[in-house]
Amino acid sequence: MNKFWIAPLLLMSMPVQAVPPYAATPAEQAMCQARVYSRLGERNENTKSMHHYCDGLRFLDRAYALMGNKRQMGYNLNIAIDNLNYVLNATQKNYAMRGEVHVAKARALKLMGRKAEAVAELGKALEYEFDSPDVYQTLADHFHETGNKQKALEMATEGLKRNPDSKGLKRRYTEFGGKLPYPEAVEKSKPVEASKEETTPVVKPEAAPAAGGAPSQATAPTEPAPQIEPPKIGSPNNPYCRFCPD
Repeated sequence: MNKFWIAPLLLMSMPVQAVPPYAATPAEQAMCQARVYSRLGERNENTKSMHHYCDGLRFLDRAYALMGNKRQMGYNLNIAIDNLNYVLNATQKNYAMRGEVHVAKARALKLMGRKAEAVAELGKALEYEFDSPDVYQTLADHFHETGNKQKALEMATEGLKRNPDSKGLKRRYTEFGGKLPYPEAVEKSKPVEASKEETTPVVKPEAAPAAGGAPSQATAPTEPAPQIEPPKIGSPNNPYCRFCPD
């Protein structure tokens, strides 16, 4: 009897590794609330571009968690970069959080092995000011890895001024040659200005009734439901981001 059919049958019976759903998990909602939405002013609170920034960070974190699986890591990195590119295309150059979007994109590109593009993104990021400690940590690590110790210490120092309680920045500050006491804290900047779609509002006419008399539905992006603060995650030192460097 021909038994060559057994091998395909066995392959079909093997479990397939499912791709996690696109929607944010409770832990990812908490991360987005802490790292994005809580930092936005009232005017910018529900802008579509910031939802894309949240998605970019979510899928970047997922990629870090899947570093042993190149295929799924690449899948998540592509989604992250697409969302981060959306933010960069939808915001003006004077948007306060734009610099950290460049940093997040650089991290994704670096994981993909596209180091030259990652360095270019970090160069663009240096045109902006930051508040987020993980952004300063990324920049400090980059300059340290490339041999620019003075710039690495500068990033750790500036990061500590804005985030005096960050243990990750304190460790980098001392490792990169900083002297105690730690730098004196300064007040963080507040994000202003919104996305391009807000700067040129377009008033759309009401949709005409469809052929059957029922009004047609306009196509519009679905905004996520209001964020509910779930329990904190990660370590006591970094409760909102499981995979951020600290």
